[in-house]
Amino acid sequence: MRPYLLGVWCALFGLLLPTLVQAQQNAHISSAKASRQGHVLTVSFIVEGAFTPKMEEAVQSGIPQTFTYQFEVYRVVTAWPDQRIYNWTIKRTIRYDTLKKIYTVELGSDAKPKQTDDLAVAKTWMTSFTDFPVAVVPALDPSTDYYARVKAELDPVQWPLHLNKILFLANLWSFETPWMRVDLPIKAWNETTTPTP
Repeated sequence: MRPYLLGVWCALFGLLLPTLVQAQQNAHISSAKASRQGHVLTVSFIVEGAFTPKMEEAVQSGIPQTFTYQFEVYRVVTAWPDQRIYNWTIKRTIRYDTLKKIYTVELGSDAKPKQTDDLAVAKTWMTSFTDFPVAVVPALDPSTDYYARVKAELDPVQWPLHLNKILFLANLWSFETPWMRVDLPIKAWNETTTPTP
């Protein structure tokens, strides 16, 4: 790598390092709730503190960000560890076209990417889930309690190979929220949330 390029990336690293630590400390899931729509059980939540000003600057400079969401559904088992019956991941990626001034958010699965020229809107698409389906009632035992768990992670940025080796940046640019537990209203319409370690 040419010396001047290394200098540019090192300067960028120096500016972003405090932001990386802050993101690791502050990101968390909030406003989590579960709902029942007919036979479908859904969860809704948002991730707070996922974006810091410096991270927004990085996005606007053309560096993509990918959030990975992990979902799990558990069956409550008395006197035994609860049984996990479903688990899957959803990835969402934000990219900024510096020429067209357009943000593109890939929502994962088969969902069509969304585009906007408003960063606030793009951030909402990245960090919020509304009535996301996690289970169907007929597949569950109505005499048993169930809950969903979700957490979010920021995937490491794919820095140039030389910098990954020299500065170990891939492990610094990341966050992982605590798991958030949401009781599923299989028997009634009550909605409760409990943070878990």
